[in-house]
This record gives sequence, structure tokens and C-alpha cells, in this order.
Amino acid sequence: MSEDINTDKESNIKVENQVNISSAEESVKEQITGKDKQNTENTPASPQEAKAYVKPSEKRIENIGGSEKKGLWGILHIYSSPNNAIYMVTDLSNSETIVTKYGKQMVTSDKDKPTPYAAMKAMGKIVEILKEKGIAGVDVVVRGPGGHTGPWFPGKAAQAAIKQLVRLNFPIGKISDHTPIAHGGCMPKKTKRKK
Repeated sequence: MSEDINTDKESNIKVENQVNISSAEESVKEQITGKDKQNTENTPASPQEAKAYVKPSEKRIENIGGSEKKGLWGILHIYSSPNNAIYMVTDLSNSETIVTKYGKQMVTSDKDKPTPYAAMKAMGKIVEILKEKGIAGVDVVVRGPGGHTGPWFPGKAAQAAIKQLVRLNFPIGKISDHTPIAHGGCMPKKTKRKK
């Protein structure tokens, strides 16, 4: 009788193990099929839908910690002449203007328009507006008057504006100088004769 009870226990244990193994296999299969369904749902069906997922104004940012972030980027155009400074932020295609500031808006006297002080104040207000609108970083394009009559370098406000962006911990991509330089061109003015 005791032998029959032992054989019954062994057969029950074998059946339970087989049930546990089969249920574990089924759950694994369900997880795999669930992942496949998620992958098929996220992938676009046609190439036209694939283009809709890519945003042209998104760019990767690498922080100092090494973590990568994505976000909307813009282009900061700085025109700095001896008389005034203009700061304009557009999207990457230059089709939409996000914010525009001038040196005259920051100071009361005309002589302070192209100064570094006005540039720092303008950058402070621009960064506030960009953070409100969800812009994650900017590429900087600096421009001076240039040509055959103007100076071939940007004014002193451009450098101060870029330094202020760094102080405010706002991500900067690349900095480029687009000052027009005359190659040949018109004859410059003759110097005045001394009396």
C-alpha cells in the first residue's frame, strides 16, 4: 500500500512539473508575440509614413554627463555693426522667425546700442523666450557689415552675446562667421591729402 502511495505522489509531481513547464513556455511565447506586435505597431507601413516620423528641426545634444537628448533647435543670427546689433532666432530652415531683439530695445541711449552690455541683456531675454517655446539649443551665425566699405569683422556685441549664452548654460551647436568679404570689387575711397 505504501508503494502505491509513493508512485501516486511521484506521478502527481511529474504532472505538476509538466503543467508548470507548459505554462512557462506559453507565457514566454505570449511575451515574444506581444513584443512583435509592439514592434509592428511602431514601424510605419509605407515610406511616406516614415518621413512623417523624422522632424527636420530635431538635433541630438550631448550633455557633459554623456547623456543624449533630443529637442527642437534653432539658428541664432547675430548682425553686429559699429552702430547697432540685431539678434534673430529662426528655425533650421530659416522660414519662421521665433524671436527678434535689437540693441536699441535694451538700452535708452543710442551710443549704447552696439555695446556688450546691451548684447548680454538681449541674450538673457532671448534665452527666456526660447526655453518657454521649447527650443533646446541653437547654432550661431555671426555677421558683420563687410563688403568693400564696411569693416570685415563683426562688432564687439557678437562676442559678448555668445559668451552670455555660455554663461546661461544654453547649448550651442556650431558657430560660423558669414561676414561678406569683397574680392576685388569696387575701388576703395582715396585717402585725403594732408595740407
